[in-house]
Amino acid sequence: GNLNGFSDGMFWFYVLPVGFLLTMYTVTGYDASAHISEETHGADESAPKGVWRSVFYSAVIGWIVLLAITFAATDTAAIDEAFGFSPAIFTSAMSEGWAEMIILISTVGQLFCGMACVTSASRMTYAFSRDRAVPGWRLWTKLNHNRVPVGAVLFVATFALIMTLPALYYYNGVAVAFFAVVSISVIGLYIAYVTPVYLRWRKGDAFEPGPWTLGSKYRWMNPLAVVWVTLCVIIFSLPFSPAAVPWRDEFDWAAVNYAPLMVGAVLLGVGLWWLVSARRTFKGPVRTVVFDDAAGIKDDEPLEPTRA
Repeated sequence: GNLNGFSDGMFWFYVLPVGFLLTMYTVTGYDASAHISEETHGADESAPKGVWRSVFYSAVIGWIVLLAITFAATDTAAIDEAFGFSPAIFTSAMSEGWAEMIILISTVGQLFCGMACVTSASRMTYAFSRDRAVPGWRLWTKLNHNRVPVGAVLFVATFALIMTLPALYYYNGVAVAFFAVVSISVIGLYIAYVTPVYLRWRKGDAFEPGPWTLGSKYRWMNPLAVVWVTLCVIIFSLPFSPAAVPWRDEFDWAAVNYAPLMVGAVLLGVGLWWLVSARRTFKGPVRTVVFDDAAGIKDDEPLEPTRA
């Protein structure tokens, strides 16, 4: 009855953690406040406040929405027949017109989320390229007359399109590749999230905090976050169905969760790029603003950025 096929032997415990994927995928993107902090006034305080408020409001409102959807999911037979496909909940709980309206709202919301992802990812690409840490950094750092990194935007959009093309393929009526893409997003984001958390924890009291800080609470919050993210990354790298388990008779490569393969390929590519080129061009953050203590900002776009 859990729809994933894992119902025998040692796999009984696997059903619950697979459900973590929805929560982890939903509570992402809150770091966007930090990625666009260069375009924000008082970013040293407003960016972290934006992060925790995004998590808090998303958790509260999301919990209410999920409760409503759960109570509406009364026709379990129809939902099971659709393999848990969320529109089946709406079509079985209300009239066709209202169901289409809800799905339309969800689709528009996904489009807005997509634009937010492109905005955030393009700014990250621009920032790393400005520090000369990305292949082709000269191209991705170019700004148009509106000071928008068009090259970085196109690069991010094109790469995302290529990565999600396998989602068009269905295995036994299930978009296995799409679920893998979702896992890739969660794995990549949370590895990026937890890395500075771990480094802050390792630095201990020697770390110099900024204007906004959690104080001594990092001593228990940071290791808890590291353990939780490590657990979730492992779960999202595991197969979604019995057909993806190599030692089972029904094993099929078409059902394999390629999320860990993609993440591993990216990490391998980044490692090779570092060894071949980046370690010679990347020397740390590049300062793009010449600041004088007495006169203030002297030049906000120097021809040759000075090293921080």
